[in-house]
Amino acid sequence: MRRLFGNRSQIWIGIVLLMAFLIAFPFFATDYWMTLLILIFIFTVYASGWNLFSGLTGYTNFGLAWFIGVSGYVSSLLIADYNFFWLLAWPIGALFTSMISIGVGYILLRIKGVYFAISMVALAEGTRELFGTEYLSPITHGGKGVPFVAGIGLSTLYWAILLLAFLSLIVCYMIFSSKFGLRLLAIREDEQAAETLGIHTTRDKITTFVISAFLVGLAGAIHFTYQNYIDPSFAFSIHLTITPIVMTLFGGIGTVFGPVIGATLFTFIHEILWAEVTLLYMAFFGGILMALILFFPQGLLGWMKERGILPRIRKI
Repeated sequence: MRRLFGNRSQIWIGIVLLMAFLIAFPFFATDYWMTLLILIFIFTVYASGWNLFSGLTGYTNFGLAWFIGVSGYVSSLLIADYNFFWLLAWPIGALFTSMISIGVGYILLRIKGVYFAISMVALAEGTRELFGTEYLSPITHGGKGVPFVAGIGLSTLYWAILLLAFLSLIVCYMIFSSKFGLRLLAIREDEQAAETLGIHTTRDKITTFVISAFLVGLAGAIHFTYQNYIDPSFAFSIHLTITPIVMTLFGGIGTVFGPVIGATLFTFIHEILWAEVTLLYMAFFGGILMALILFFPQGLLGWMKERGILPRIRKI
């Protein structure tokens, strides 16, 4: 008991020290390192949001870019065209996306397996084409995009996305360790059996889908504020869907901290390879991905749990 209490105390001390370091980081770091951590935090939220829904329910969401793009466009247009304060525009974009996702989830979450995955890809690609057409050009500015300046400093942006990443982890931790999380796992293992046991599977799936949409959408709004520009080709890019999925697989799907580890390692490996072997960057990166898939199919956290390095509990 004392050992367990001591280990928990050390973990909490470590978390507090890490948070203190990250909060103080802008006071001594260069803009390069702040930018790198901003991207890590953004993709941590993307990966955590994807993992919260797909990792627990087993429904593979290949339309994550739809959450990012819709929220990004709403918040960016509010800032650029209506002079909204960024702190107000961000949650409006996320809330708008989560409200629409209720209807989307009600329709598409009745489809299972590969058909759901294809439907989400079609939704993201269809929205990208729609936002780039001349029909919506008076609203979305068409394919030329929306340049804007939100009037937010790099340090403030850093603290905002750090707070969101931390809150996302808390939300994931609470859901993963709750009875609600158990119901989602039951859906993942056998949805028909879960329904037989009295679990309202459609309601629980839609609820998780909406929470994921809000978190990812809020990160998307911050992402495009960081870029000071948004256009349909990038806002709904398949890159914004695939990268968080790969990061989650990196760290461990269905785990709380897997997306954090995956986003951090993925970003640093990407940065090192891009700087050192620019011409062979994709070849080296592809080789690393293949090695991870072959030797760590459950991700790094999954591998550590199998080896007994970490306990087999949902809270990790």
